[in-house]
Parts: sequence; structure tokens; C-alpha cells
Amino acid sequence: MNQLGKIFTVGIFVTALFLMWISMMVYSTHKNWKVEAVQLESQLSAAKAENEQLESSYRSLDSQLKAEIEAAQQEVRKLESERVQLMTQNTNVQKDLDDARQQERVNTAAVASTQKNNEKLASEVERLREEVRVNQQARDDAFASTLKATDQLHQAQGLLKSTRQRSQQLVQELGNKNALLRRKSIDPATDLETVAPTVRGVVSAMQRSAGSQLIEVTIGADDGLKPGHTLEVFRGERYLGRAEILKTEPDRAVGRVIRRFQQGQIQEGDHVATRLRVG
Repeated sequence: MNQLGKIFTVGIFVTALFLMWISMMVYSTHKNWKVEAVQLESQLSAAKAENEQLESSYRSLDSQLKAEIEAAQQEVRKLESERVQLMTQNTNVQKDLDDARQQERVNTAAVASTQKNNEKLASEVERLREEVRVNQQARDDAFASTLKATDQLHQAQGLLKSTRQRSQQLVQELGNKNALLRRKSIDPATDLETVAPTVRGVVSAMQRSAGSQLIEVTIGADDGLKPGHTLEVFRGERYLGRAEILKTEPDRAVGRVIRRFQQGQIQEGDHVATRLRVG
């Protein structure tokens, strides 16, 4: 496990301890539930922000990993092409060398058969020898280049192997995070914008408009409420109904009471919550 994996593990562990501490505090101070609910909401917001940061970091690492894999594969293909080209060049050089040696034998035989062309053949032999040396040098250079290309190929294969191992680690970490979200009853595919925060407030005003009953509550956009979220209305242990948020302001919101859920007369001072229980 590399440094990033350790950071993720420690982050998850700290988050788990943090949530357990929240649950213990809620349980031990349930009599003062309103103050505890506000504190827990602030802590939950911080935990969500940390979770979002971790997800953003994962996406960035995933993109970087894919780019590195693609670059490594391209480098491997390039090295393979260069290796084939060098092998072809080496074959051609060897063929030229064989041809030069054959020509040298022919020229040597010609020197033995005719003294008249001795000087000319000697010059030709020297020239051929020089070509042989050049070809041998070219062959040695080509062989060195092949060794270098082979070494680079091995390095690229090692990099590709480590990259694949890192990819497997990231996939496993993603699976663990998805499992954690499911244990918290959160669908990993759920859009976070549609999830209502766990908050509580109080009905501060009542109003009727076009046959609908509207309520104003003491929680708003700063608490994470958005139009379309729903609030449960209750008084003590009595459930009174449900309201749908129509508009929000930083510290308050206006909702419409949904008649089919109404089980009692809603009044100012009644309590509202996105969930009937916190923690």
C-alpha cells in the first residue's frame, strides 16, 4: 500500500471514529436534542465535504493513472517498432558484410591469376577492407542500439506492471468506499444534489395561498435545504404531516403542506425535520 492508500485508510478510520463519537454524543445528550442536532449537522457537513474531497482526489488519480497507462503502452509500441527496424538494419548490414567478404575472396583469386592487375586489386582490397570495418562498426552500433532498446522495453514493461497493480488497488479502494456508502443506506450512484441533509427546525409562520397551506421554517439554504426537499412535521411524539420545500433563503425556507400526509393541524412552534430521527 503506497502513501496515498495509507492516507485514504486513515481518513476512513478517522471518519468512522468521528461518526461513532457523534452517535455517542447524541445518545448521551438526547434531552437537549435541538442543540445536539445543530452540532451534528455541522459535523455531518464537514464529513460530507471531506468525502467529496476524497472522491475528487480519486477521480484525479484515476485520470492520471489512465494517462500513464496510455503513455506507457505508446512507449512500448514505439520501442517494439524501433527494435524491429534495428533488427532489419542488422540483417541488411550482415548481408552487406557477407557480400563484401565474397567480393574480397574473388579479388584475392584475381590477384593470384594476373599480376598485371595486382596494384589495382590491392587498392580494391584495401577499399573493401575499409568498407568491412565500417560495416562491422555499423553492426556493432546497431547491436548496442538493440540492447539499449531492449533495456528500455524491459523498463516500460516494469512500469506497466506497477501501473496495473496501482489500478487494481484503486479499484479495490473504490469498491470499499461503495460498500461503506451502502452500509450507510446511500446508493453510490445517487446524485448528491438530490440528497436532503439531516436537519431540524421549527415552524415560524403559517399562510394559506390558492387553497394550499404554506409554512415558513427556521432552516434554509445554509443548512443544505433546496426546493424539492421534504420536511416531516411533528409536535412532541405526534406526527402531523409532510411539507415540500418551495423556496429557500439562507436562514429560512417556505414549504407547502402535502395534504395526503397531513394527520393533524399544523401550528407555529411545531417541529420539522428531514428525518424523524438523527444519528
